[in-house]
Amino acid sequence: MTATPQTTTAPSAPAPRPLSLRTKAVLITALPILTLGFLLAAILTAQRRAEVNSISRNVSYSVGSLLASTLDVTDLTQVSTQLRAAVAAPSVAFIDVQPAGDAPRAFISDDPQTDWLLRPQLDAALRDHPQDTHFSWPDTRADAYRAAQDTLSPDAPASVRDHLDAAQTTLRATYGQPRTYDITQLDVFDTPFGTRALRLPGQPTPPGERLFRLTIGVTLGDLTATLHRQLLIVLTACLITAAAAALLAWLAARRVVTLLLTITHAAQQASLGQLHDPIHIPRRGRPDELSDLIQAIERLRVSLHLALNRLRPGGRP
Repeated sequence: MTATPQTTTAPSAPAPRPLSLRTKAVLITALPILTLGFLLAAILTAQRRAEVNSISRNVSYSVGSLLASTLDVTDLTQVSTQLRAAVAAPSVAFIDVQPAGDAPRAFISDDPQTDWLLRPQLDAALRDHPQDTHFSWPDTRADAYRAAQDTLSPDAPASVRDHLDAAQTTLRATYGQPRTYDITQLDVFDTPFGTRALRLPGQPTPPGERLFRLTIGVTLGDLTATLHRQLLIVLTACLITAAAAALLAWLAARRVVTLLLTITHAAQQASLGQLHDPIHIPRRGRPDELSDLIQAIERLRVSLHLALNRLRPGGRP
């Protein structure tokens, strides 16, 4: 006889335990509030970005309109004077003037000592991403001053070394922090009617010859910081509200679970025929539907207990 191979069935994995009533109450209460908070954060972020873009565009257009009507790129002295006055205005970080002819390029920022470092960064950003309206680069000006100091000859004046040391000390506090600008490129045209026309991005090209292109960088750090704080306040309020609601839901669910456990224990005792012990109802607050249910079950227990006593031999009627 050949032995019949016996197959052994691997024990099935236990079914995952469902979420408790407390957990469900907390999730049902807190998740909608958190979802609303994140939706508000997304809406406020988009609105903040739109407001910053609008303000930046208006500032750039105002500065560009003034320079377009008065700037003579062939007069370097006038160009330098007007650009320095323009970057002294609030929120204006730099202005780059690129003439269409043979006139030299002019670039001035609110920190003229680092123009030689900022301009190559701007050129690289516009070359790699010509359609972007935001320009950001880490503050590495301290490295540039350190590199310049390393290239000094041994007989360099002490005043130059002191200046480089002082610049590095000042810039070390902001080293590595991103410097972000909103940039707008405007083209200035000389129309056949003897006037100048300013073309904004996305607008059709006006008739006439292009005189120069203005690239204006704007920083709205104070406004951005204020809007960011408002966003944090909204998120914090939503988190606090969600936490408070979750705590209240957990406390309410705990009372419900306690009463349900009392009912479950009474039903188990009744199934074993133990009907002697009364059901103890936790006295917390005003009676509600669950308290009424426990009282009804208690009356049922008393009725069953009396009925069983009548059925037993010698039991009282």
